[in-house]
Amino acid sequence: MIMAITQTQTQKQTQKLTSQQIQLHNILALPTAALEQYIANEMAINPALEFEVEAQEETDDVEAADEMDVEDFGKDDVISEGKLGEDYDYTDYMDREALDDYKYEANNHTSADDKREQVYLESHDFTTLLIRQLNLLLITDSEKELGTYIINSLDNDGYLRRELCDVADELSFLQGTFVTENELVPVLKLIHTLEPYGIGARNLQECLLIQLKCTRLKTKDTHIAVSILENYMEELSMKKFDKIKCGLGIDSEDLQEALVEIRKLNPVPAGSTSENVKTASTIEPDFTVMCDEDKVELFLNSAKHPPLKINDEYVELLTSYSKAKEKSIREASGFIKNKVESAKWFIDALQQREKTMITVVTAIVKHQKNFFMSGDQSDLRPLILKTIAEEIDSDISTISRIASSKYIRTVYGTILIKDLFVEGMNTINGQSVSTNEVKLKLLECVKTEDKHNPLSDDEIAKQLIARNYSIARRTVAKYREELKIPSRNLRKVA
Repeated sequence: MIMAITQTQTQKQTQKLTSQQIQLHNILALPTAALEQYIANEMAINPALEFEVEAQEETDDVEAADEMDVEDFGKDDVISEGKLGEDYDYTDYMDREALDDYKYEANNHTSADDKREQVYLESHDFTTLLIRQLNLLLITDSEKELGTYIINSLDNDGYLRRELCDVADELSFLQGTFVTENELVPVLKLIHTLEPYGIGARNLQECLLIQLKCTRLKTKDTHIAVSILENYMEELSMKKFDKIKCGLGIDSEDLQEALVEIRKLNPVPAGSTSENVKTASTIEPDFTVMCDEDKVELFLNSAKHPPLKINDEYVELLTSYSKAKEKSIREASGFIKNKVESAKWFIDALQQREKTMITVVTAIVKHQKNFFMSGDQSDLRPLILKTIAEEIDSDISTISRIASSKYIRTVYGTILIKDLFVEGMNTINGQSVSTNEVKLKLLECVKTEDKHNPLSDDEIAKQLIARNYSIARRTVAKYREELKIPSRNLRKVA
């Protein structure tokens, strides 16, 4: 049977981000310290950008606009979608006054900006060591690129707690080429062979197994240890040794020798690197929250550099070259036009970044006003990204980019904005409370329990229900693990 060759026409709608939109998203995610370096790099490749030597004097009206009162924040302050990425009219660049308006300066700041504190966060440089080892492997450039991204996605303790599918989606977005989870699996296995062994594990069981399987000297004890970790991890954590011996058919001596091998393993592989002991990175808070009686004020910390503007010489050259007829001059005019357009877009993107950040964080602070007034974790209201996104008519990914990398300085210390988002649950009376409040009550139950007869998860749940918290036993177990509270058997004192 011969199949006929047919030709059909279909129509479908697709969405594709422009390079400028991707750049805007990247700028939005940058914290203040990283933004300074990003601006320096942009100025190095675009001579049309320069700093304004003489800072403009601030008028009383500008100073009044700088201080954004959270209580007075309204819908009029929400910025709309900008025209970033659209083509500009060539005649726009001939308007000198319009170019003068294109300056970037962080005007919103506190009077104590010059005295702002520097917060130091320990940095784990094991990633540098891993990337060096990765580059020595006989693998393709594509695999090295994927491996480098996975390494940079590791937590400070060396674990990969993100789903591989999420890493693949993010890589596809950043690279503009489709990356699948199946492509990342073999690369992750290569990372598991790097030192210190256990790096890149997705849980404690996998971390310990990697270390055992990478041991050069295989003995009877290591084989038994591998079997215990693969098949009896839960029993091991609960110290049910009789069940392990019965299941593996081993005696007490073999079990003790295997446990000795397991105790030699490192549950925090990244902590074994010596390079991360004295390294530290500086956190510069992007915002400052100040409280005055029952009033909460939010300030955007100003940038350390002078305002940006478009180079005067490039504007003059563009004006003169636009009238020339020679081919070489027209080509030069095209180059200058591209640089000026790029500079104008970059300054616009920085202004868009500041407006978006102020809009988002103002809405967050408004929701968590009680917390900023008291500093008590139990005063955090239930809040999710979707709530803020709907309130300011923005995208959830935009809120996430800002929350995951920006810090707020308060009188109670420097806070990661992401920590202001907490899950909520309903009490028996129908009142909504944050999970932080429930966790604090769970801690109280554990601290006051009889250490010789600790409370089970079911008993803790019953005590919380008696306090009007509607909670299930499995939820208690989840919160207990998040608080790093051992199970009942491990809390028991003989």
